[in-house]
Amino acid sequence: MIKIKRTNKASFLEYEEEHYKTLLSDLERIPDFFKYVQLINELAYREGFTFYTGNYYRSIKIDPIPRILKKEEFWKISEGLKSRAEAINKFLYSYYHGDKVVVPEDLIETSPYFRPEMMGFDPPKGIYVYIFGEDLVKVKGIPYILEDNVRIPSGMSYAIKAHELTERVLGDKFSVKGNEGDGLEKLKKTLTFASDTRDPVIAILTDGTLNSAYFEHKFYSDKLDLLLVEPSDINIREGEVTVSTLEGEVHVDVIYRRIEDLDFLTPGLMNAYLRGWVNIVNAPGTGIADDKITFCFMPQIMEELGIKEGVKQPFSFPIGTTREDIEEKIKNMVVKKREGYGGSGTFVLHDMSEEEKKKVLNEVRKSPEEFMAQELLDFDTVISAIGDSFYQAYADLRFFVFVNESSTSILSRVAPVGSRVTNNSSGGLVKPLWIV
Repeated sequence: MIKIKRTNKASFLEYEEEHYKTLLSDLERIPDFFKYVQLINELAYREGFTFYTGNYYRSIKIDPIPRILKKEEFWKISEGLKSRAEAINKFLYSYYHGDKVVVPEDLIETSPYFRPEMMGFDPPKGIYVYIFGEDLVKVKGIPYILEDNVRIPSGMSYAIKAHELTERVLGDKFSVKGNEGDGLEKLKKTLTFASDTRDPVIAILTDGTLNSAYFEHKFYSDKLDLLLVEPSDINIREGEVTVSTLEGEVHVDVIYRRIEDLDFLTPGLMNAYLRGWVNIVNAPGTGIADDKITFCFMPQIMEELGIKEGVKQPFSFPIGTTREDIEEKIKNMVVKKREGYGGSGTFVLHDMSEEEKKKVLNEVRKSPEEFMAQELLDFDTVISAIGDSFYQAYADLRFFVFVNESSTSILSRVAPVGSRVTNNSSGGLVKPLWIV
């Protein structure tokens, strides 16, 4: 039996469930397992599997012990996320068409992602969000949704690459086989669907090699034959948008945007979108549904729309709307900045030193309207291969939903030992995930 360094004996260890027995038996029979772990990560780095941190390219570490989702579990979660995706698009349509919504208007209009130009605009096909990244954890097997990523959801390529490298090096060592995942197929299908042209020209808009997720931009471009373009490559002509390539200017039908500020980086693109000259995926202004403050209202939004909440979320509230003793109320909660992403602006107060807590609480006191608080969940842990040992570690799931269907390419991120924050920028690892 493999020896696991337990970090929290009270936490539920998912790998003790029945459907992991065969996998754990396989692990016991692999000699020098950690040499394979090292090889997988060396290959990943050589193949450019990196994350830009602001100073250098850091390798994205792969933990090649697969995580398993049972098929029935996958379909149940997928149905819940399909309903949530429908609710998010309906919420965006309602607000941008002047209808009254559950979220107070002043909270939406102070969101850094609110785009007043979108008011009254009908997006192509009535769709604002084509691609969703939904972050979940499980608590004793029950899924809870922690965040909606609908501006620029990332990470599906990491799931695909982790699966590919694990299969390449360890495929013949496991008696259980996981599926390859349909993420690339669904992404291409969705981007094609975003245009009314039979064979649309699709470009992926990046701000270049210093973007933290540039690996993913290049990966999609190579795998799906998308034009990889930077803002300086885009030209706005009367009635169309073109991109400059080595072969000359090319008309483009769909832009899959992976940058934040369209106006500053690409003058005229927003206007071209509003005139119907090009479609942008995801649409500008979708960030009001990505805002952590809006997340607090999602159960009420779904109830108002008559849509069943298939996957529950933990209790969450906007700190700026309460007059209670905030510090006492949030001391054992997770505090998040409303526009935070990639782990930045997420503070697990329970796990912080007194000095660190004091710093965060001072920031909250100064601008309470910029923060929300979320119930702290003791979510399920996994077995993680780190260095030359097996550790117990917290792990999450990111499902990718394409308009109204979930992909079987699912990202599972593992937090560094002793932490609950799984993001790559915080040192999280990536696991392959099997649906069996």
